Amino acid sequence: MSLFDRFKKSPPAPSTAEENAALRDKLVNLVFSGVRSEDNRIRVEDAVGAAAVIVAERCIDAVGTPPLRDHELTPGSRVLSDPINGWICGDELELAKIPVQSVVGTLRVCLNGVYADSEFPDVKEAMTTFLNGISQEGIEWGRAPLSVGKDHEPFILPLRVGYETRGIVDQVLGPVLEDKARCVTVATLALAAILQQVAGAIDHKLVLTLALETVNGMAKTAPMTEKAMKEASKEG
Repeated sequence: MSLFDRFKKSPPAPSTAEENAALRDKLVNLVFSGVRSEDNRIRVEDAVGAAAVIVAERCIDAVGTPPLRDHELTPGSRVLSDPINGWICGDELELAKIPVQSVVGTLRVCLNGVYADSEFPDVKEAMTTFLNGISQEGIEWGRAPLSVGKDHEPFILPLRVGYETRGIVDQVLGPVLEDKARCVTVATLALAAILQQVAGAIDHKLVLTLALETVNGMAKTAPMTEKAMKEASKEG
């Protein structure tokens, strides 16, 4: 080692915020590349829906029941979960009281100045949409019950999005993968970034409703697993 080498400093380690932002951007790019059509178009509902599914899966992983990657439940079956509500809204229904660390709280902070509080959906109504939907016929398997109308449903099946992106999302989140809370945060930051980018292309209340109802609904839906896919392939 030379004399000058002793005075060389290693570059500073990125801060948590900087690392979160870098991981966020990778997830945003993953979503956009996954929903981009052959003619290079991106449908807003597909992008927001896919990002919301990724948030939902990270909430499932944080709660741990059922395990995200290996469970015995029938994929697509509904799983009512109070702990999931804690991750989504901190068990608060009034927007102003929702903790900033929750999914809704993080979205509200990140979207301040782009989306007004009045444009956020009522959290209780979003959860009621899910509860009402699971008791109704006509909800396609693998989808979250939505109130936004058929024209605004994602084309890509949410359960499929979760399964097909999970491994890549795990790779993206690799540096922080064991920190389940941080994974939820990064995924939510990616959803917020996409919502910011599409703000001028769609009704604000509608797209926020789509995002929240998808997060809530898919976080309470048993995810597809490798085991279930193999069994389905044998039966087919």
